[in-house]
Amino acid sequence: MLYDAHCHLHELDVEELLELKGYVIAAVSDDLESSLRTLDIAEEHRNVVPCVGVHPWSVGEASMSHLRELEKLVERAKCIGEVGLDRRFVPETYSKQLEFFKFFVKLARDYDLPMNIHAPDAWRDVYDILVRYDVERAVIHWYTGPLDLLDEIAEKGYFISINPAAQVQEKHMRVAVQVKLSSMLVESDAPYKYRGLSLTPKLIPKLLSLIAEARRMSLSELTAIVERNFKRLFRSL
Repeated sequence: MLYDAHCHLHELDVEELLELKGYVIAAVSDDLESSLRTLDIAEEHRNVVPCVGVHPWSVGEASMSHLRELEKLVERAKCIGEVGLDRRFVPETYSKQLEFFKFFVKLARDYDLPMNIHAPDAWRDVYDILVRYDVERAVIHWYTGPLDLLDEIAEKGYFISINPAAQVQEKHMRVAVQVKLSSMLVESDAPYKYRGLSLTPKLIPKLLSLIAEARRMSLSELTAIVERNFKRLFRSL
């Protein structure tokens, strides 16, 4: 099996879902509607780890009633996500993002669930809140933040995930080389499109090969480490 730590399965059609039986996938959601869809997918596909939440890009249109409805879904979920903070793309809603993120952090802590986090240009903000609220398990996806924060992330037992975009995004590739192996996961963020790449879990084998070559290690060793890390994050597997 291969392991995808961050994928928007709710955006894929049935045929695409059936083609991913060789993957264990952490399926993130964007809002209340997609959270319900993700939970339904997980009931039909045993290889899916369902995450519920409100994406920072969706916070502007969401209300507190959405949060109350999402809290009712938490017992069916195995993860909180995609949630987080975003100073880069939607800085105008940052105050509301903080309110929502702290709500989800408390849920993760109270229900002992891992978090799947989005944090462009808010890497330190997210890390500090996770620590302050004693969140035990979290992955910061598609990490392109400060390299000097990587050791702190690892020391707290948190993870970052590497995306196939590393083949075209130099800064992300530097992260893939420098991050401690004990805190590395891989992801697709499918079906997002980035610099000519149509992101899909099917790109993960190539990504693993790229990272293994860059770190001068065997592909089998890296694949085993990623599997072990994934199972540490999602303890219910």
